[in-house]
Formats: sequence, structure tokens, C-alpha cells
Amino acid sequence: MDEQFLSPLEVAEILQVKKNTVYEMIKRGNLKATKMGKQFRIARKDVYEYMGVMPETESPENIVICGQDQLLDVLCALYNSQSDGHTQVYRSPMGSYSGLYRMYQNENYVATCHMWDGATDTYNLPYIERMLPGEQVAVFHLLKRWQGFYVKEGNPKNIQKFEDLLREDVRMINREKGSGIRIFIDEMCKKLDIDPDRIHGYEDIASSHLIAATNVLRGTADVAIGNEKSARQMEGIQFLPLKQESYDIVFRKKDLKRKEFQNLLNIIGSEEFQKEAEMMSGYDISDMGKQLY
Repeated sequence: MDEQFLSPLEVAEILQVKKNTVYEMIKRGNLKATKMGKQFRIARKDVYEYMGVMPETESPENIVICGQDQLLDVLCALYNSQSDGHTQVYRSPMGSYSGLYRMYQNENYVATCHMWDGATDTYNLPYIERMLPGEQVAVFHLLKRWQGFYVKEGNPKNIQKFEDLLREDVRMINREKGSGIRIFIDEMCKKLDIDPDRIHGYEDIASSHLIAATNVLRGTADVAIGNEKSARQMEGIQFLPLKQESYDIVFRKKDLKRKEFQNLLNIIGSEEFQKEAEMMSGYDISDMGKQLY
């Protein structure tokens, strides 16, 4: 598919809604869509416009937060509601690896990440140190959330542990390189000395949690790995927890000397933002705002 166009399912994943909700948005005229053959396709730029995500041509004074979690939309909305209009904060739905890379290449970018390092059994800091060489950064904790197996309700293949992916009767669907989930899968293979070529379906790629879950539901795959929140959105999918991950936010220290970035950090530590996070299921926010680095 042209990378500039998205399917309704991919839009649902980005917006953190059900696929039927996307069709309703198209029907009501809230979201532009084009009929390609028998299928609707939505331009990526129209999704970003609906979300309030910043296109590349926007003012360089605006701030872009890279990440896919719905809570970041709340953060942007709170900031913009309190802004004098000179600086706005937008979200770009790129993954952990791409977000850190973009932050290294560009000013006014803030990255979020959930990247597990198998050698140290820690999240994010080893990657931040390697991917932002020479950059003085500050890392703050946002939340913890569970990632695990997606299987059909009842777990018909009795998948219990990571090594079950090696079974002849099990087929998985993978995630794209650079995503936090793909990094977790590859690090687990390395840690357990598993040759990925022995895993049926390792080369089959889903571009989102919901697309991965849909493949499991349809039977084209027996198992996928993703976060708990997305699994709960799809009836017929059972979630089996594997590991609790840390989701953190990364700033340049020099940026935090500017009031716009300091205001953003203050909102993360605010009671209002944390109350909003508490109302969204699937998060542990007990250490939200704690500086990690």
C-alpha cells in the first residue's frame, strides 16, 4: 500500500479507537476518505490534521512529541489549552527508534520510547546513550504498561512462553523494525539464543498492534506480541502478559532551559495530567514525572 495512505484499521490504531468508529467518522464527514477499488483509504496527512499532529512544514517554533500512545494526545491538548498561541505542541505517531533518530536530527523534537535492552534487562537508557551521542539529555518516566502475547480467546495452541514460538504448529506475525515491540522480540531471540529463521511467520509484518491482533483473530497467525491496551479493544483476543515495560520521555537539557519545554515538563508533573492518565485503563503511573537520567 502507498505509505501516504492508510487503511481504516491502521487509522483505528493511530487514533486508539475501534475500526467501526473510523467508518462512522468517514460517514459523518469528520474524516476524509478515498475509495480505492472496494476499500476506503485515508490520506496520512488527513489523519494528522484530524489529530492536530504537526506536518513537517509547520512553524519551527512548535514542539513535536514523537510517540504512539494516546496519553500523548492528552499532554498536547493540555499544553495547547494553556498556551499563549506562540508555541503549540503536536504529536507525531512514529515509533521509539524513529523518534530518537528524529530527535537527534532535528531541533524542537521530544522523543518517547519503550525499548528493552536484553543485556541489562532495562528499558530505554542504553538505547538513548547509543543513539544520541554527545547530546546532553534528561529522561523522565511516564508510565508502565504490560506487553504480551495476543492469542485467540481460550488460547487454543496453549502458548505460554516465548520458546513456544519455535513450535512447528505455531505461526506468529511480527512487527516492523524500529518499533518497541520488534526490539523486544529480537532482544528476546538474542537472549535465548533463538535463530529467528526458525520462527514461522517471523518475516510477516504488521504495522500496528491492532493489525497484529486482527491477523490472530482471522487465523492467519496464531500469536502476536503487543501491548495490553490494544488487545482489550478487540473482542475475541486474549492477552497473556510477558513483561511490564517502561514508557519514558526524552528532552535535551538545553531545551529544558526554554520556558516552552519547561512548561511541558511541568504539565507532566501536574495533578490534572495525572488524573487524566488515571482515567485511562492499563497504565501504572506511580512514578510519573520521576527523572531517570
